[in-house]
Amino acid sequence: MLTSSSTDVVVFGSRKPNIDYVQRRAAYLVSIDAGNVAMVGSGQNLFLPGGGSLPGEAAEMTVVREVREELGRNVGPVHAVCEAIQYFYSQDDDCHYEMLAVFFAGQLTNHLRNLVSEYSLKWLPIEEATVSSFHECHAWAIRQSNDKGQQIVGREAR
Repeated sequence: MLTSSSTDVVVFGSRKPNIDYVQRRAAYLVSIDAGNVAMVGSGQNLFLPGGGSLPGEAAEMTVVREVREELGRNVGPVHAVCEAIQYFYSQDDDCHYEMLAVFFAGQLTNHLRNLVSEYSLKWLPIEEATVSSFHECHAWAIRQSNDKGQQIVGREAR
């Protein structure tokens, strides 16, 4: 983990020489309740709910849209917690990314009827979620949110 001197944004991974990186803006939800974190994905590939921003889309709107798509749920009020840059390679896209990720604390609310979700919601203990996160910046954001006391209460029953 590095801190960029020009912007004080925390950086995970590093830019490799002679590699073309696609810049990707993204937003993710950190929802913590009673020591558990909302996660999506399967096997070794667990993520915070969220994903890539559409052109011109504000980060707050990205996280709301992505949570609806991935989990078929709404998100209560959100507030920005932290942001980071993550360098990574995606096998699915056969592409190297420089991702600027904004992390929001917020509450998962009602399950939307007639909406098919891409993933099942997994509530993992904080330590397990940080160890299981595919992106190092997700583990860091979970720790940042937990350290700042961003406990989100009143979520829908599991």
